[in-house]
Amino acid sequence: MWQKRIFAWAAILVLALMVAFPAVDLLAGESSTDTTNFEEIPSVQYELSINSTEGGSVTTPGEGTFNYTTGTVVDLVATPDAGYRFDKWTGDVATIADVDAASTNTTMNGDYSITANFVGVEAGDVGIKAGDWIRVTYIITGLPAGQPYAEWLKLEFLSVNGTIANVQATVHISDGTEQSGTAPVDVVSGSEVPGLAGIVVSANRTTGDSAYIAGYGNVTIEGEATEIYAGANRTVVYASFSQNETQVTYYWDKLTGVMVEISSTSPGITATAKATETNMWGTTEATTAQMPRWPWLIAAAVAVALVILFVRRRRAVSPQGRAVEPPAHLPP
Repeated sequence: MWQKRIFAWAAILVLALMVAFPAVDLLAGESSTDTTNFEEIPSVQYELSINSTEGGSVTTPGEGTFNYTTGTVVDLVATPDAGYRFDKWTGDVATIADVDAASTNTTMNGDYSITANFVGVEAGDVGIKAGDWIRVTYIITGLPAGQPYAEWLKLEFLSVNGTIANVQATVHISDGTEQSGTAPVDVVSGSEVPGLAGIVVSANRTTGDSAYIAGYGNVTIEGEATEIYAGANRTVVYASFSQNETQVTYYWDKLTGVMVEISSTSPGITATAKATETNMWGTTEATTAQMPRWPWLIAAAVAVALVILFVRRRRAVSPQGRAVEPPAHLPP
């Protein structure tokens, strides 16, 4: 132990002497002057060629050929056209952070050529219409005491044009304040607005289909379930994925494609948002109350007729299954 301390102090002493007497050669004991000439080494430049398929374009940094210094991290953003969705990056993708994400980055360690790929979608997959709205309520545990958090989120679809919906999102915070904003969302391709990621997908998705989540990429529908949302039994499809030590599960109403639940679990914090109100479907009670009465009246009439017929047949048939004869005349 004492030897390490000595070496440490010796090193400190040498450094101090070199600072105080830079012209002294501590090894030879002679004065010297450093006449070394340092030649500047030029930085290495690499080319990044970016292209796209039909159905969209690369908006950041653009398309064409760009030069970057080695080690530079280049942001990439692929934007689909209406009626298309981003699929994946292809080419020299070894240093792309996430090949399935439309917004990602690549690190320049060589000359690269990459392509953003898009695929077409059907407008018929849109299950929402202008005027639809839904509200989800949050339950969050694990936050520090006194920290504001979202209590509910209301999504209003102001207009729907093809696959593009203009969505107004209003968030109510626990401190009583509200924040609201409007943004376009491609129902089929997905939204690149982080706060609106996954709020609506194509209608009638089934197990094995994919849905796009901004900031993550395409996720696979894992199955279907029936649960109560906003007062009614709804068939939903769901998908789960993990990112940055957080497990996330989305649930979408199958008929409309709108998000009805999202849950996330990360170290120390659990959050769930579940649909509690909407004008997109009625409650179970309301549906039952509005059912017409005539089917029940017909069923009741048929049941009564069958009972009467059964009783008459029992009265007209003997226990042995033969018709009952009138009694013979008894002699006096």
